[in-house]
Amino acid sequence: MSKLKFTAFSDLHHHPAWYKSDAPERLAAIQKRALESGSEFLLHMGDFSHKPSACPELIKQYKEFQLPGYFVLGNHEFDIDSYETVLKTMGLENGYYFFDHGGFRFVIMDENWFSDFPGIYFHYSERNYFDHPGFRDWMPPEQIEWVRETVMNSPYPCILASHAPVSYGPNPRAGIKPACKEAVEQIISDSQGKPGQVILCLNGHYHRSGMDIINGVPRLDVNSATFNWVPNPHDLYPEKEWYQQYECIGNMVIYEKPVSAEIIIDTDEQTIEVIGCEGNFLHGVSTEDSGNSSGARLDTPDMLSTKVKYGIENN
Repeated sequence: MSKLKFTAFSDLHHHPAWYKSDAPERLAAIQKRALESGSEFLLHMGDFSHKPSACPELIKQYKEFQLPGYFVLGNHEFDIDSYETVLKTMGLENGYYFFDHGGFRFVIMDENWFSDFPGIYFHYSERNYFDHPGFRDWMPPEQIEWVRETVMNSPYPCILASHAPVSYGPNPRAGIKPACKEAVEQIISDSQGKPGQVILCLNGHYHRSGMDIINGVPRLDVNSATFNWVPNPHDLYPEKEWYQQYECIGNMVIYEKPVSAEIIIDTDEQTIEVIGCEGNFLHGVSTEDSGNSSGARLDTPDMLSTKVKYGIENN
């Protein structure tokens, strides 16, 4: 039987002159918490940087820390760089991969594809996905088959990680496309009772903290480490020079403290525990204060804490 503790965080959004993310400082604080808490590694859930090729020092800070650091690729990794450049810069051979650690298998998925012609798939690259808003968040059939083989042949319980969620999450119109979702859900269902049983799904993307349990499997939304994006700009920050310094500062509702989650998986107890963190909005400016709406799930500057059972029989 196995027990594992790791740190998950998401949506750091390093993009100087556009976002006030203070990414090196936030990353250092998250790494410090992970080390002090006894985490065995860190997993970033996507949107680390909008131009990875321009931030080798930040990537080095993450990859060369005392604890191993793994990447999930998000859509914004491809705002400027090509797919090939992102892979090379972030030290990845492919956008999807798996690693085994401490008696568990982490299956990293890559839903950063669009398909505007049936059966033809294009990976996000150099901002191309902005031109195809209705055809985004796919996984090609060969990747879905890879997920199936990786899970069903695993000797260890599996954790699925993707930037956009496998399930629909707080926004019923978002997440990976229904056909992909149904295929992955079938894999999750087929894995139950087998050595490679899927016991947890992780995602970022929404900048929300939350958990749903679907068919006995917890689905954890990992909040942004940094901020919530609001579509209607505000001018509420007293540091008016920020509005000249950062292109998108008016679209940011910034979290005062870096947000991360410590996750403990215990196969003896058949439990998953999330140790979150409390926080505040910078200068008290929340999404609602900015004149925007959080939508289906309230935007909060923190990460939930909870402990749940996993397994179909616990549904």
